[in-house]
Amino acid sequence: MHIIVVLGPAGSGKSTLTKTFGEWIERVQRLKVAYVNLDPGAEVIPYVPNFDIRSIITVRDVMIKESLGPNGAFVKSIDTMAENKEHIIDRLKKFEDYDYVIVDTPGQMEPFVFRKAGPILVSTFKKLGRVSGIIVFDPLLAETTTDLVVLKTLGVITQIRLGIDSVIVLNKYDLVKKDKVFILKALNDTLSLRDEILKEGGIYSDIAAQLLELIDAYSQAARLVLVSAKTGEGMEDLYTIIHEMFCTCGDLT
Repeated sequence: MHIIVVLGPAGSGKSTLTKTFGEWIERVQRLKVAYVNLDPGAEVIPYVPNFDIRSIITVRDVMIKESLGPNGAFVKSIDTMAENKEHIIDRLKKFEDYDYVIVDTPGQMEPFVFRKAGPILVSTFKKLGRVSGIIVFDPLLAETTTDLVVLKTLGVITQIRLGIDSVIVLNKYDLVKKDKVFILKALNDTLSLRDEILKEGGIYSDIAAQLLELIDAYSQAARLVLVSAKTGEGMEDLYTIIHEMFCTCGDLT
């Protein structure tokens, strides 16, 4: 069993990518995929989950029972997920005959990653099989090369926090304006990206350039993948790099 944990900020397209990528694996690779929803605040999801955390807890119910606002209820729900880790794992054990289990995580990435729930659950997943991550970002939020370095830094921090090798994905590639494409493609060329950063000028661009060098020196060598969960573009590249993570012959760069 290979468990893929899909992470990312709200609105980055995690759930849509979960559906599109899973269906691509089933259709093209002819492999069996199970879908897991770990977002207790989701109202609608685009796939049919094999396990849904909302069968245990929902943000809406917590708001009513605990008289909490949406943010407080969300944090409470995330903590409750950690308390129910054994139940969640028992459910995932039933998917042992599946090739892939794709786990769609909460819309608010920060509580899942930086509170205890995320690391606890991911650590428990490792008892079931191989675990890797997909960290999804929205490139429309990155107007400059400095912004892209910030996203890349957040991706590395997430990998460290959860202790899993991850692919950083820029979703919604189909919506990127043509004059921004060159910036995104520079992401996989450190020297070109550094040059573009320094062109912006100012102290923050200098900091971003130094940060980029630090990231490249200590993070896993892996290219960033440009995808569109809407059109299906980039699914083959995404599958290839995830597969190569567990192949000694793979070249992630």
